[in-house]
Amino acid sequence: MGLRNRSLFIDKRCFFVTTNCYLKQHLLLNEDIFKIILNNFRFYNNEYRARLMAYVLMNNHIHFIIYFLEKNFLSKYMRDFKKYTAKEIREYIQASCPEILPQIVYEEKTQKFKIWSDTFDDVWIGQRKICEIKLNYIHNNPVKAGLVKMPSDYKYSSAKFYEILEPKSELLHYGEIFP
Repeated sequence: MGLRNRSLFIDKRCFFVTTNCYLKQHLLLNEDIFKIILNNFRFYNNEYRARLMAYVLMNNHIHFIIYFLEKNFLSKYMRDFKKYTAKEIREYIQASCPEILPQIVYEEKTQKFKIWSDTFDDVWIGQRKICEIKLNYIHNNPVKAGLVKMPSDYKYSSAKFYEILEPKSELLHYGEIFP
């Protein structure tokens, strides 16, 4: 995965990130897979000294806003996050819904299966206004998709955190970074 001008933002620490399932397939099937993703967020946030400010998990893509506490490790974070979530999701699919296994077969070099697209998109966030725009976009994704009427009704999103300001959340409120 090329850096695509990411070296220009090496000293930046807050990003809006989107990554899609391979061929935009609906591979993020259920709560078990969403838990795999959330557990990997926890692990890699700790590993790379980062915090999520917002997220939404949809059935064929994810969006999130990440803030690196000390140094920008976005490319390494995404490499590891996608590698290990892909492994765990593939294992889940093999064990629980093998009928969709043919959808993820991808035989190139040593790779046999593919869950995520090779690239990810990121936008550096340097202002409160941009952060709020991206936050609203993330939280309205399930509404736009017709899954819920209100953003805070969607379980796999940070919308409820921002609605009720859960004090024990693992999320970093954007107001702490952009006062």
